[in-house]
Amino acid sequence: MHEVELDKTHRLRTKVLIWTCALLGVIGLLLGVINILYIRPRPVLASLQLGYALLSFWLMRRALSEQHQRWETNLYVAGLSILVMYVIYISDLLGFLVCWALVLPILYYLMLGKKTATIPTGMLLLFVWVDIYIKSPPFFWPVVVNFSCSYVLIWVISYAYENNRERSENELQTLALLDPLTQHYNRLALSKRFQTFSQDSTMPMCILLLDLDYFKAINDTYGHEAGDIVLQECAKKISSVAGYNGTFRVGGEEFCVLVQVEHPRQAVELAESIRQLISNTEFLFENQTLAVTVSVGIAQFDTNTNTKVSLSNLLAKADKQLYLAKDLGRNKVMFDADC
Repeated sequence: MHEVELDKTHRLRTKVLIWTCALLGVIGLLLGVINILYIRPRPVLASLQLGYALLSFWLMRRALSEQHQRWETNLYVAGLSILVMYVIYISDLLGFLVCWALVLPILYYLMLGKKTATIPTGMLLLFVWVDIYIKSPPFFWPVVVNFSCSYVLIWVISYAYENNRERSENELQTLALLDPLTQHYNRLALSKRFQTFSQDSTMPMCILLLDLDYFKAINDTYGHEAGDIVLQECAKKISSVAGYNGTFRVGGEEFCVLVQVEHPRQAVELAESIRQLISNTEFLFENQTLAVTVSVGIAQFDTNTNTKVSLSNLLAKADKQLYLAKDLGRNKVMFDADC
């Protein structure tokens, strides 16, 4: 569910990009000046290095203000790869400039991710093999074996780090975004989903606030274990109608459904389907049948308007309708006049 991800990866890649741009910008300036003032000047190489230094500082500025795009990062890394391959190509092996190739797998995995990084890492290794073969046929195997061992070691470590970092982040996201009891999304996930919908969608959005009727009586009569079972089963029933990605547990016995609809009346029909399904379900606990009903309040948010509505305001509107449903006898669906 990418819409509600806690984007730690983006922030990490942004920080790596900023520091990489700063460091390579300084190095590019220094090497560019050296290659201009060198006894045997290299104007083409110096121009490329100075140009890349300016590009680094420009992209660093954009990254600092969170304005950079993914394609810019990809282009920046591709440019660095081309520059490094060019330097390796025009230099002899005794210059040891081939060592620059050992840096790139780390940057590939940190800045591009493990899926994207594999192809350029492999292509760079192949390029260096060919370059070494052309420049040192008599001593090909000793040089290529030593370089390959170093390169592959860095490749494996970079992959292992990124793979474990990604897995750890996914586990943390699961802990942060899922309700531990029902294993459905929580209020934080609701906030992320609402933010995505309100920014990217042009369809009207409705929020359904559901509250189980007389839930406290279930806990008091049958115990909290029975209450937990009811909550788990109700979450499954709600998500079977509204979809797993649109179902959120936002309180003790409160659930929320966030939907995009062509007409708000569809949200009312959805709420009625959930209400009927729960009221017609027999919840079993220790061979006893528990009757459960739910009250629903609905509020609407039209993303096409310029009106700024926060999630808390929308929930407050739905909550007002929910309490009206409670006052009218419970097991009802109430919606705002706009619906």
